[in-house]
Amino acid sequence: MIKVNDGKIRKRELAGILIFLFAIQAMDTTPDLLFKLGKNAAWMIPILSSFVTLIPFFVLLGIVKKRNMGLTELIFTLMGKRMGTFVILLFFIIIFSSTVINSRSYTDVFNTMFYPKTPIPYLYVMLIGACFYIAKRGLENIARTAWIFTPIVLILMFSLVGFVYDDIALVRIYPIAGPGLTTILKESVVYSSIYGEIILLFALYPFIQKHKDMRVGTLFGWIISVMSVVVFMIIYTAVFDYPASQDIAYPFQQLSRMARIGTISHLESIYLAIATIASAIHFSIYLYLSAFFLSKVLHLNKFEPLLLPLAGLTVLLGMISPNIFIGNALREYLVRSSSFFLFFFPFILWLLHLRKGRLTNEKA
Repeated sequence: MIKVNDGKIRKRELAGILIFLFAIQAMDTTPDLLFKLGKNAAWMIPILSSFVTLIPFFVLLGIVKKRNMGLTELIFTLMGKRMGTFVILLFFIIIFSSTVINSRSYTDVFNTMFYPKTPIPYLYVMLIGACFYIAKRGLENIARTAWIFTPIVLILMFSLVGFVYDDIALVRIYPIAGPGLTTILKESVVYSSIYGEIILLFALYPFIQKHKDMRVGTLFGWIISVMSVVVFMIIYTAVFDYPASQDIAYPFQQLSRMARIGTISHLESIYLAIATIASAIHFSIYLYLSAFFLSKVLHLNKFEPLLLPLAGLTVLLGMISPNIFIGNALREYLVRSSSFFLFFFPFILWLLHLRKGRLTNEKA
């Protein structure tokens, strides 16, 4: 029997979105940031940061279940129109800044590693154009596209580990605690917003079929993503060693150049295709969320018309950054500055939720 399509996504599609949001951090400039923070124990930071972010995640999950509304509706209900608009504006600034900074970083990767003779603006317009096309087709199509490509991307990603097996020396990850457990714990908390989008995804709650789909899909996709980043952080250290791994701007792309199957080498073209698909889906999700939050700030009923202006603005702002080093510094500042806000905000909502519930009971 064919089920009627209600336009809502299920747990598997949501898991696909999570994987394309977080698992592909192994391919971008995230390893560069993690090595700077944790040195040869950088692989521990994604694990500990995920545990830190789980706390506000479950707090917010409980609130949306009781209130049965998405993040933006919840904010307006508990905080009022003016304060709610201000908070959602902060969310928009965070997600759109991430879109601009990270998309420019990806463009620099493509330019440096694969297309050095192609002008950066051309590559940037092509990337954001593809993202706009995917985002314009709606959340359901983004989610389905993510789910369809998830197994392909994951299989090829982890195949890369086998292709460089002869170059792996796990002894290089020692000393296991790197700069010390205290430092690792501190940096994991301070930079926990590498998973901050998990809080912003609650804005999509009304577009998910069941509460169970939200819980199961998010956790499944999150676990796969964290495992992927951890495995590749270990592999980067085991192959390139430390401190050499800290000085490699694009370790995934360097690893793909080393890959070989017997006498067959030059497999990087396969991984270029993976990176292209993954980045297009990744930033289509970012662009979609940016338009959604901006529409709530402007109190618009439809947010799709905002996608094209935001796509154009992404390219214009992204081109301001002169090089990858400035981009990395901006991203580090954004992650650090947004971590505490994204961690504590669900607790603020929880207190407001309890207060409003108490006032309702007193009136009754």
